[in-house]
Amino acid sequence: MNNPPLLEINNLNVTYPNGSQGRDELKALDQIFLKLSEGQITGIVGESGAGKSTIGKAVLGLLDSPARLVSGEIRFLGNSLIGLSEAQFESLRGNQIGYIYQNPMTALNPVLTIGEQVIEAIEANTDMKGQSAQEYAIQLLERADVSFAKDRLQKYPHQLSGGLCQRIVFAIAIAAKPKLIIADEPTTALDVTVQKSVLQTLIKLSKEERIAIILITHDIGVISETCDYVYVLRHGKHVEQNATNNVLQKPEQDYTKSLMASVPLIDKRLHRFPLNEENSFDESSTGLNYLQEKQTIQESSNKPLLEVRNLSKIFVTPSSLLKSKQLFTAVKGVSFNVDRGETVGIVGESGSGKTTIGRMILGLEEITDGSVIYRGKNLKELVDAAEKRAHCLSMQCIFQDPYSSLNPRMTAGENITYGLRVHKMISPGKAKSLAQDLMALVGLPSKDAEKLPHAFSGGERQRIGIARALSYRPDFIFCDEPTSALDVSVQANLLNLLKDLQESLLLK
Repeated sequence: MNNPPLLEINNLNVTYPNGSQGRDELKALDQIFLKLSEGQITGIVGESGAGKSTIGKAVLGLLDSPARLVSGEIRFLGNSLIGLSEAQFESLRGNQIGYIYQNPMTALNPVLTIGEQVIEAIEANTDMKGQSAQEYAIQLLERADVSFAKDRLQKYPHQLSGGLCQRIVFAIAIAAKPKLIIADEPTTALDVTVQKSVLQTLIKLSKEERIAIILITHDIGVISETCDYVYVLRHGKHVEQNATNNVLQKPEQDYTKSLMASVPLIDKRLHRFPLNEENSFDESSTGLNYLQEKQTIQESSNKPLLEVRNLSKIFVTPSSLLKSKQLFTAVKGVSFNVDRGETVGIVGESGSGKTTIGRMILGLEEITDGSVIYRGKNLKELVDAAEKRAHCLSMQCIFQDPYSSLNPRMTAGENITYGLRVHKMISPGKAKSLAQDLMALVGLPSKDAEKLPHAFSGGERQRIGIARALSYRPDFIFCDEPTSALDVSVQANLLNLLKDLQESLLLK
């Protein structure tokens, strides 16, 4: 006789009010079904807005107002969770159902030590107190593969890496030995090597403790390494479900095929990702004419656009009463060339010096040793203010976080052209039309130039960042993790856009 599922969701419907009067409703979840057995790792995959996190919140009774659970059934250990009081849900959270948040640094309290936070979870969800709780805290950290577990109890979150903090969140989540853990994008903010280690920890905990896990993610690679079964969602609707290998290797639905096509292949170089792009590069935009009219300094054809020679950076930490000043080598002896129209990748873990290299190239960080030769001239030797300004403006950056890189109080159009107006490269009367042209160029409606950044999705905000970088008509763009915070399909869409722009404008 088969055991009943640990968690069963049937015909779940969740809505949000839509419109100024709230008369219309937006379906966040539309007839969702899901089953999960003990010890099983099930993935829920889809783009932002697909409803993935809404499922997890509905199970825990954490739907934010004005969300409304319209109909459906959620059963855990055979008991219905619909209509439970807050006190009843509190008895489940942490005790029977654990939750792992996307960003470990926001999940942990910055003013409490790791030990205080782990012990607090233990004392709240078990009978252990005092010394026994502390000993159990050490055991939990060791079980979650936290090195030097005893010493870590005295540390604060900011003193630990993102990977260690996420393992500590795992330890807190399993403190009461729950039957189910809902992990909401637990590896998004981590490097691939740290991500792999954290996922291995998650799999180990599932096997050793027989904990069922719902893994919410937009990352197909995470699904392939971790999950036994996967559900694909889009716009709140169920698209496809099957064993993980079947979904990855033989997807049935067009949307699932599109998700698979968005995953870059290591053994094959693609000219473009094969997507049906809704917001594609607009080569008919008048913004393209503006960019193609740029005036550039002519160099000898046999010279690279950019030469980085033996670049090094040493940071000096200030001295204090208890510590003398310390030296930290962030970059050491890095050399490479970039030709006009060429794309060069810099890859490595957090702390490997990638962003520091870019900041030195852009003149945002002082060079300790070595040189940056750009358009035939050593940037350290430029003394003429006008020439230095011209060189610096012809190098632009697309930042990692598309939201924090935009001024939230300026419209999209103002964000795009503000720097041009400051440097008197455009008159105020022409700034608005240029912003609209560049918005159209990167696949956004021209009229949206009047909207504030919060009105755009992450992918759309990154397009605004691209438009802003292009507004200077640069010869070189440094892209600092421009897609790491985005869904795979949005990543592929943006990379296609950058490729199209590069071919049209011969940018780096």
